Amino acid sequence: MSIETKRAYGAEETDAKRRKQGARAKNPVDDNGISECFQKVTTSLYVSLAPCHAANPIQGIKTLHLEPLVMTYFQPAHGVVLSYGNLKLSNDNILEEDGKKQLLTKISYDGPFSFLWISVDFLVWTPQVGDTLEGYSYMQSASHIGLLIHDTFNASIKKSSIPSGWEFVHNQVDEYATEVEENKFRSLGYWVDENGIKIEGRMKLTVKAVHSTGRVISVEGTLLQPNSERDALPIVPNKSKKFEDETPITVVAEEAKEEEDESVPTYTKESSDSEDEDGKVVAADSSDDDSD
Repeated sequence: MSIETKRAYGAEETDAKRRKQGARAKNPVDDNGISECFQKVTTSLYVSLAPCHAANPIQGIKTLHLEPLVMTYFQPAHGVVLSYGNLKLSNDNILEEDGKKQLLTKISYDGPFSFLWISVDFLVWTPQVGDTLEGYSYMQSASHIGLLIHDTFNASIKKSSIPSGWEFVHNQVDEYATEVEENKFRSLGYWVDENGIKIEGRMKLTVKAVHSTGRVISVEGTLLQPNSERDALPIVPNKSKKFEDETPITVVAEEAKEEEDESVPTYTKESSDSEDEDGKVVAADSSDDDSD
């Protein structure tokens, strides 16, 4: 699917100023203090058209390019596309001759697809950092709280973004077994605030970050006030430890054990009497030989 966004003159300069100034502005807030994240965005796209849709290009553009964008994160619109409308072909592609309008498209020599500019209105859900949203708590654990915004979008609140006065209560074994028998949603426990009130149902959160992976979006929220998370972090001494500062390790040498005397086999010198007897025998043998 070939989609290209048409940028107006000076758009690069505007984006550069926006990046220099930081994050985008927050969305407006309604009477209940909830940010209004639904916006209408008008954009121009450079799309391709297959030959089979030449007779009805509008329907072909919807089928090939616009329908796949619904309920996905679209970067040029900076949000999740919920619906579209007011699809128009660019005037550059329309030729009026003899009171009749004809559609002209660009076709390259190396392929059968034609290309043209269109303009379309998108209804997008575009949360911004700092917005206040309301979600339904459907999962709680010791590490985070999971919420569902508008019954569609996922949001999570990490433990570091939960007030320090809150406490997580683990489920007992009998409670867990009862939930399994009743086919309820299995939970690890629930959070209670500083007054011991169980946290459940709908709750407000402040958008801390918006993560988009491919065409999926997830919101990371916080329940703390700005700059209060820094105070909740553990204090670590700002000291670099060198090798010389390490505590020396004392090695205690083991006492040398006395080596046991091992008996080494030795030859014992025979007595002189045995030598004389051997000599006598040898002498007697030699005398017998001489007599012969």
